[in-house]
Amino acid sequence: MFNAVRVILSIVCWNALFLATVKAQQTQQQDQKDQQQDQKTEPPIQRADELKSKVTFAVYFLPGDKNYDLNLRHQFGHVVAWAAGFVDPKGDSQGRLGAEYDFQHKWLLLIPTLEVGTNGALAGSVYAELGTRNYAIVGWSETNLKPFNDLFFDPSESVQLGFGHRFNSYDRIYGYSIFDVRLGTGQQDTHLLWRHRLNQNNGITFDALFKSGRGDDHRYIHSFGIGVYYDRPKWFWKAYYDPHVNFSSSTMVRTGIGLKF
Repeated sequence: MFNAVRVILSIVCWNALFLATVKAQQTQQQDQKDQQQDQKTEPPIQRADELKSKVTFAVYFLPGDKNYDLNLRHQFGHVVAWAAGFVDPKGDSQGRLGAEYDFQHKWLLLIPTLEVGTNGALAGSVYAELGTRNYAIVGWSETNLKPFNDLFFDPSESVQLGFGHRFNSYDRIYGYSIFDVRLGTGQQDTHLLWRHRLNQNNGITFDALFKSGRGDDHRYIHSFGIGVYYDRPKWFWKAYYDPHVNFSSSTMVRTGIGLKF
C-alpha cells in the first residue's frame, strides 16, 4: 500500500514539474514574441539607432579654403571601430583610426575611446552617463599635443560636465560644457542639444553652442554657433555654423551627409 502511494505521489510530482517547465517555456517564448512585436511596432526612425554601420562624408568651408572628411564606422558587439581621412587640398591631410568600447549596465553608460592619426597624433577619452531618465554627463580627454583633424571641434585637453533628460527612447534634451584643464587657455565650449522625433521616419537635433576663452593669438574669444542634424531611418545630413573654429580667427561652415546600414 505504501509503495503504491509513493508511486502515485511520484507521478503527480513529475507531472507537476513537467507542467511547470512547459509553462515556463511558454512564458519565455511569449515574452520573446512580445519583445519582437514591440521592436516591430517601434517607429523606423527609432530602430535606425540599432544599425551597425555608418559612413559620413563632410565638407568644411573656410574663407578661401575647403576641406573634406570621410568617416566609416562599424559596430562589433560592444566595440565600435572607425577609419577616416581628412583631406586638405593645400596639403595638411591626415588619416585616423579609432575604437571605443560601449559598456552599458543599468544606470551606467561608460565609453572609453582611443584614436591615432597618421601624423603621430594620439588621443584618448572617457565618456560616462550616470542615471536613466535623468542623467549626469562626465568626460575626460587628452592628446599628445600633436594636431588632430576630427569630426569634433571642441577642446581636446579637457573635462566634460553636463546633465540630460530622456523623454523616451528617442527624444531627449541635454547640455554640457567642455573646458580646457591642461594648457591654461581658459577655452570652453558649452552645448545645449534637443533631439526630437518629428514622426515615424524623421527626427531632428538642434545644437546651440557658446564658446569662450583665449585663442592662439591670446585674444579673448566669445561667440555663438549652431548645428542641425536631420535624421532618417537609413540616412542623415548635418550642418554647423562655427565662428572662431578651434578658437582661431576663422569661421567654419560644416556640412555632411551619411548612410546607415
